[in-house]
Amino acid sequence: MGKVDDFLSEHLHGLAGPYLFVGAGLSRRYVGLGDWKGLLTHFADLTGQPFAYYLGAAGGDFPMAATLIADAFYDSWWSDAAFTSSVDEWRDSVTSRASPLKFEVARYVRSAIDGFAPPAYLLEEFELFKDSIVDGVITTNFDSLLEHVFPDFRPYVGQDELVFSDTQGIAEIYYIHGGERRPNSLVLTAEDYEDYNARNAYLAAKLATIFVEHPVIFLGYSLGDSNIQALLDSLITGLRPENVSKLQDRLIFVEWVPDQPADVSSTVMNVNGVSLPIIRATVPNFLEVFSALGQRERAMPARILRLLKEQVFELVQSNDPDGRLVAVSDIDDSSASGLDVVFGVGAKMTAVGIVGLTRQDLFDDVLQSPARDLPADLVISKVYPKFPVATYVPVFKYLVEAGLWTGGSWQGGSSLETAAKRRADRYAELFAKLEEPGVLMSVADLEANMGWDRLLNSAMQLPRLTNDVDGLRAFLMEYREKRSEPWWSTQYAKAVVAYDWMRFGRA
Repeated sequence: MGKVDDFLSEHLHGLAGPYLFVGAGLSRRYVGLGDWKGLLTHFADLTGQPFAYYLGAAGGDFPMAATLIADAFYDSWWSDAAFTSSVDEWRDSVTSRASPLKFEVARYVRSAIDGFAPPAYLLEEFELFKDSIVDGVITTNFDSLLEHVFPDFRPYVGQDELVFSDTQGIAEIYYIHGGERRPNSLVLTAEDYEDYNARNAYLAAKLATIFVEHPVIFLGYSLGDSNIQALLDSLITGLRPENVSKLQDRLIFVEWVPDQPADVSSTVMNVNGVSLPIIRATVPNFLEVFSALGQRERAMPARILRLLKEQVFELVQSNDPDGRLVAVSDIDDSSASGLDVVFGVGAKMTAVGIVGLTRQDLFDDVLQSPARDLPADLVISKVYPKFPVATYVPVFKYLVEAGLWTGGSWQGGSSLETAAKRRADRYAELFAKLEEPGVLMSVADLEANMGWDRLLNSAMQLPRLTNDVDGLRAFLMEYREKRSEPWWSTQYAKAVVAYDWMRFGRA
């Protein structure tokens, strides 16, 4: 798809599943919520003084400015009729002069998220975001946007929940600065940060484990963000500077730079005098990043992996197998709801195997080398939904075998086939826009005239250049070993899509 997509797809291959570290930039992009300064500015205005007044009094320190705003806001909250409903709801939960400000911050970000929809021009990007395959998410944001992106992930809000819960390290969202559903957990004021830092040992150790074992992709932050600088400083302290090299190639910062082409490079970030190796990607949008994350393969959904880890951990920890219910059952069977641990066997394992198919497996099957005899209905219902629609994957062979595509047009109607239909419609529309074919040549002649590189660069034009389907298959077979290389991966995939259309899709 592009430089960043190709790099990340190759770089993340073979590593543990990535974690996302998400900052305010993404909430601002999709929901319109402001950053920390914007949030404090909004509530400073409610006190009758501008944010600059408080920031100046705090000597430029944002947490101290938040403390001053909270102190000024306290009396207004109790007396102003605009906050009557909040007072009625939260009066018994006030624990400090900062509590009312936190209640209103929570209500403010919650109202922005309720019923939200991303802007139309970002819809494709947001759908790719939702298709990202990651092991977990860490965020300093207060809002619940990430639970809309990853609805099957379990949220943990604030330090206390992280300390006193048995987290499993997969399919989880860590709100390390608190979240709107527990307003008093918000890390907002100078006192909050002092308490946060004083009790940071457990969280720092937990994050250090994640950073050492997983690649971590930072989204919605700038490299100079104070929260990130403080977190990396505590991480380096825990690892000791001499062990920083263990983070090599694991820290990936993605910065949004509009109106510039995507780029990626290795660089060094200075954190309190320690040189930290990082990968920096600059992107005009996040399409390439989310496309790369959507191409990762997982044998079963992260939610199921977390559930299994949780249940097995509980069983081992209790060391009390007596009375534990053990049975053989389909994992989706309603009777399985009472089981502690469920392992699917038999026909269901076939479906799990299907879910784990890569697009290279589909290439092999479409090219019949080897012929995998994949069940078309399972490929359509289980495999295509995991691929972003922007990822080039052949589809017509399976639609034809399932009786859903005949004579060059769609014949299906079930909502279960939506992902396959979207892909088929997209390809059919692209190929329909091609110019009328001129003098058709064999693929061998095309390669002789154009060279293999120009031929692949014209992959989606092949249906108007040749009707040599067998020759195209021979070409794809000859160069199949190169398809895992960054430039080849996308172009080869396009050529397989063209072959799939020529052999199975068009009328």
